[in-house]
Amino acid sequence: MRGRGTVWDGYWDLVRIPSGGGDATLVARLPGAANAASPGFDSFRTQIVRATWLADGRIWYPHQVQSGFNQMVTSLISVKPDGSDRRVHATFTHADEVVPSPDGKSVALQEADNVYVAPLPPATGATPVKIETGPRGMVPVTKLSNEGGLFPRWRDGNTVNFGSGARFYSYRVAEKRTDTVAIRLSVPRPVPTGSLTFTNARIVVFGSTGVIENGTLVVRGTRIACVGRCSTSGVDKVIDASGKTLIPGWVDVHSHNYREHRGLIPQHNYEGAAFLAFGTTTTMDPSMWSQNLFPTAEMVDAGAIVGPRVFTTGDPLYAGDGARQVEFTSYEVVDRAIARLKDWGAVSLKQYLQPRREQRQWVTDVARKRGIMVTSENDDLEYTIGMAMDGHTGFEHPLSYLPVYGDLSTFLGKAGITYSATNMVGGAGPWNEEYWYQESDTWKDPKLRRWLPWVQYIPQTRTRTLRPATDYSYPFIAQAIADVVAAGGYGAIGAHGQHNGPGGHYEVWMAAAGMPPIKALEVASLHGARFIGREQDLGSLEVGKLADLMVLNSNPLTNIRNTMDMMYVMKGGVLYDDETLDEVWPTAKPYGRYPWVNADVLKSDDKPLRP
Repeated sequence: MRGRGTVWDGYWDLVRIPSGGGDATLVARLPGAANAASPGFDSFRTQIVRATWLADGRIWYPHQVQSGFNQMVTSLISVKPDGSDRRVHATFTHADEVVPSPDGKSVALQEADNVYVAPLPPATGATPVKIETGPRGMVPVTKLSNEGGLFPRWRDGNTVNFGSGARFYSYRVAEKRTDTVAIRLSVPRPVPTGSLTFTNARIVVFGSTGVIENGTLVVRGTRIACVGRCSTSGVDKVIDASGKTLIPGWVDVHSHNYREHRGLIPQHNYEGAAFLAFGTTTTMDPSMWSQNLFPTAEMVDAGAIVGPRVFTTGDPLYAGDGARQVEFTSYEVVDRAIARLKDWGAVSLKQYLQPRREQRQWVTDVARKRGIMVTSENDDLEYTIGMAMDGHTGFEHPLSYLPVYGDLSTFLGKAGITYSATNMVGGAGPWNEEYWYQESDTWKDPKLRRWLPWVQYIPQTRTRTLRPATDYSYPFIAQAIADVVAAGGYGAIGAHGQHNGPGGHYEVWMAAAGMPPIKALEVASLHGARFIGREQDLGSLEVGKLADLMVLNSNPLTNIRNTMDMMYVMKGGVLYDDETLDEVWPTAKPYGRYPWVNADVLKSDDKPLRP
C-alpha cells in the first residue's frame, strides 16, 4: 500500500513446508527493518534470514536486533521443527551473517565484509556464549579473508565456502588451507546500434566554445561522433531540435537514492528511474552498503534496470574497516580494506571520522597508488584545510562558516579540490530543501507523482514551514563554490536523496545564485564527472564522450529554471521520453508502469497520488 520495498516489512516469518507440498508451519517470527530500535547504517544492511537445518534435527538461524546507532547484536538461535524449545547458543556484536557447521561444533560468520570461523562451545546455563572477532574475544576466532568475504556457507563439516567479487573461496578448517577459484562471467551489455542526429539545436558545450547557437550533434552507438557543423548523410534518424537546448546529463555525486530495497532489487526501480526522468544520467552514492549498490550498478549496466549509471564508494571508512568499528591499526590494514572496495567497483572512498591524521594520510596515500578518489565531510576550518593538505580530492556538505573569505577559497582552489556542497542539506540556518517546498506545490507535480510513491514525498513537501527567503543560506554557499571554482577548484551537485528527481534541479538553481547559469550547468555535469574520476567519458558534449544529455524545450541560459522544461533524456546513446521513460531510440519500447500509478489520479492537480 505504501509503495515500500519488501525489506521494510515489519517482520519476517520463517516457515517449514513439507517437501511433497502442503501447508506451511510457522517456525519463528523475526523482526524486520521497520522494527529497528534506532536509525543507523546497520539498519540498511539487514538481510533475509538464512536458516540451517542441522543433523540434530533442529533449525538454526541468526536473529538480529539493533542495539543503538550503528550497533547490531546477532544471536544464533535454534528451535525444534515446530518452533518450540527455543535456545540462544551465542551472540555476536557486529555479525551480518552467522552459519553453524553441520555438527553444530563450529560457526562461520561475516563481519565487516570479511569471513571468520570459530568453535561453538556448548551453551552453559542461561547465558549464551559471546563470540567477538576483536582482541578481547574469549573464544578463538580465525580470520579467513582480508580483502573481502561474503555469504559464508558450510559445504561439509570441514569446509567453509564464501565469495568476494569475482573469486570463490573454500577454506578447509582442519588443514587451515584456502582454495581460490576465479569466476569469469560475462553478460551482454545493451549497446545501441545506428546513428541519431539533433539538428538546429542550441548546444551548451562549455570551455572556450561556450555555446553553439545553431548546431548539429551526431550520436553513433553510445558516443558522440560530431558536435557543431556536422553532415547528416547516412544518419539513421534525424531530429529537428529547432528552439531546443542540448545540455549534458547531470552527475549527482551525493545521491543516496538506492536505500529502499537493500539487496532485494526490483527491475522497475523507481529510485533510479526518478533520477533519469529528471535528467540525472549518473549518480554517485558516497556511503552505502556495498551489497546494495555494486549489484545495482551491474544490473543497470546490463540493462536489467532502467536508470542512471551508478557509482559508489561502497561502505564508508568510518573510523575503521567498512561500516564496523575495526581500527585502522596500520598502513597494511588500510591497503587491504581499500583493495576490497576497489575490487568490488568503488571509484571513490568515503573517508570520514578517522580519528588520527596519520590514519587519514594512510587512506589518501593508498588511494593515490590505486588510482581512486577520496572524499570526506568537512568539519571545522582546521579539519577541512587538513583534508586538502593530506590529499583528499573533495569534500561534501556546506561549510558551516559563512561567508567564506578569500584566503580559504583561494587555498581550496589552488589545491584543486572539489567542493560538493549539497545545498539541500546542512549549512547555516534551516536546510535549504525546505525553501523549495514552501516556494511551490512541488508535491502536485504529475511527473514527480508518476515516479515516486506518495510516502516518499508526503507529508514533508506538503506540510511546510513558511520562512522569509533571507533565512536560507544557499546564496552564501553558492558564492563560496563560485569563489573556489574561480581560484582553480571545482564544485559539484548532490541532492543527498532528499527529493529524488527534482532535487538535482534545485541544486543547480541554488548554485546559479552565485554564478552564471552556464557555470552552474558545468558544475552539475563536468565538475561532477571529475569528482568521480570519469571526466574522460562523462560531463560534456564532446566528440568521443558518452552521449548523455538532456533536450530542453526552453533556454536555461536565460532562466536557469528552464532546466525543468524537458523533452528527452539520453543516456549512452539511448533516447527516452522524459515523462514516461519509454525508449524512443533505437528501439520503441515502453518502460512499463508501477502498481501505484493511476492515469486518472495523474490528471488531478489537487490531491496526492494514492495507492
